[in-house]
Formats: sequence, C-alpha cells, structure tokens
Amino acid sequence: MTGEVGARLTVLEAEVQRAAELLGALREATTRLTQEKAALEARLASLGGEVARLRERDVGRARLEGEHRRLLDERRQLLGQVEGILKDLARIDGL
Repeated sequence: MTGEVGARLTVLEAEVQRAAELLGALREATTRLTQEKAALEARLASLGGEVARLRERDVGRARLEGEHRRLLDERRQLLGQVEGILKDLARIDGL
C-alpha cells in the first residue's frame, strides 16, 4: 500500500510541476501578448491620425479642384468677352 501511495504521490508531483511550467508559459505569453497589444494600439492610433490627415487633405484637394473648375469657367467667360470686344473693335475699325 505504501508503494501505491508513493507512486500516486510521484504522479501528482509530476502533474503539479507540469502545471507550474504551463502557468509560467502562460504568464510569458500573456506578457508578450500585452506588449503586442499595446504596440498594435499605438500603431492603430497612428494610422487613425494618418487617415484623418488624408481625409483632410482629400477635402482640401476637392475644394481646390472645385476652385480650379470655377477659375476655368471664369477664364472661358473672360475669353468670350475679350473675343466679343475684339470683334467689336474690328467692326469699328472696318467702318
């Protein structure tokens, strides 16, 4: 009977040792994952800021494109007016 208790105690000690090793490995993995999470959160915040800057830039670009179109239209109108004036001057000179 003593031999059986000794064998069971040996098995139990081995299981406790294995559980302790697993706990250590889990602590290491938890620490590593916590660090990776913090790094990923920082990267995500950085990317969020970059996205905001890009959106702002895109809004600015869209505004500039609208301004460019408006200026092109204004230029066409002015060219039309200049052509009209030149035609009137040519007609006056022809009189």
